Amino acid sequence: MENKKIKMPSGNVHDIKYLYVVINALKHKRGSIEIDEKTFTYFKKAINQYNDAKSAKYGLSFKPREVNIKVVKHILAELKNLNLIRKEKNKLMLTEDGNRIALLIENKQSEELRETFAKLMLEKFTIFEYFIKQLKRNSNGMGIPIPFITSEVLDKCNGDARQIANKYVEVIKESTNISLCVDKLYDLFEKHKLDLIEKRTEKIKKLQSIIEKFVISETFYPEIQSRRAYDFIRARTTFLGLTNYAIFDFRGFPAEVAYLISDFIPTSFSYSTRTIHYDRKVIHLHSPKFEEIKEQLKYTMTKIYTLYKDEFGYMKIADMRDLVCKELKLSDYLFDVYVKRLYQEDPHWISFTYAGADERITEKRLPIVFEKPMRELFTLIKLNLRR
Repeated sequence: MENKKIKMPSGNVHDIKYLYVVINALKHKRGSIEIDEKTFTYFKKAINQYNDAKSAKYGLSFKPREVNIKVVKHILAELKNLNLIRKEKNKLMLTEDGNRIALLIENKQSEELRETFAKLMLEKFTIFEYFIKQLKRNSNGMGIPIPFITSEVLDKCNGDARQIANKYVEVIKESTNISLCVDKLYDLFEKHKLDLIEKRTEKIKKLQSIIEKFVISETFYPEIQSRRAYDFIRARTTFLGLTNYAIFDFRGFPAEVAYLISDFIPTSFSYSTRTIHYDRKVIHLHSPKFEEIKEQLKYTMTKIYTLYKDEFGYMKIADMRDLVCKELKLSDYLFDVYVKRLYQEDPHWISFTYAGADERITEKRLPIVFEKPMRELFTLIKLNLRR
């Protein structure tokens, strides 16, 4: 089969695990199923059950919306493009590659699955390599800050959109190679009649929309021009361990920073990497072994904890994860695995607790979950440094 490249999948389904779910559901039908409305409903139900289970496991503050048949059709189209399913007469069937992936899913081989899908994404869709290359070219390794405008930002600048634009252009100039023309932003403010918006929430929303679209299109021109496309690509590459992102504070001006945890050059990172070969190219994913990063991880956690702990000696796990991963160029997944190992090795050094229902748990700010002897989830961390 000719491996024809396309720009990006249709439908922009953020969660790659939706693809896992459909492959697994097809495997349960012995790898073959009639194409009809009943089948679409069967796949839809499987995805919604996966979302419900994830929501229950992590105590998400809001449940993902139920998917519809349109989403299912986008997933099936993507699986066909990836040559994981094929249509034969009036049936959908798993291909040889699809069956191989179904076995990885069945055996819960999450690392191998991530590597397999990273290879597939890079081989089939041009947008992922483009995103990584633009991120590398434009960010000096520090990441690209996308402004995250809050009420506090508005107050700090007395509601003056131009002042906010100036501050964020400064933030971006300091940490990237991008030279933004602030006058272009002023023109956009005028075009959208920003000064005539009186309601604070509406003004913040409009300001956010204008500035983020401007930064994204200037950074990722010409292939990525919208926030929607950017979010999709960044979500996929983050899940696959190619990038990571979080919101960071720049002297009172928060911005969401996407940064690389992979590179085409193996010497870009201090520790071990996993290697993915695709299209006669190689990309290296920063994936240090526990023993080699253990001391550096403890040191970095201690440094960050000392700076950010509250008056009770606790810090939000999500904040700790964001800051440690940025400094050490780790994936969220690896951070969680290694923090649990640190705890198992020395339970006196770390303690956890749950902040209660007030804690806002999202897909990017998950708690640490221990499955045994019974499932427990924690949102706060404390380090015992007096030893």
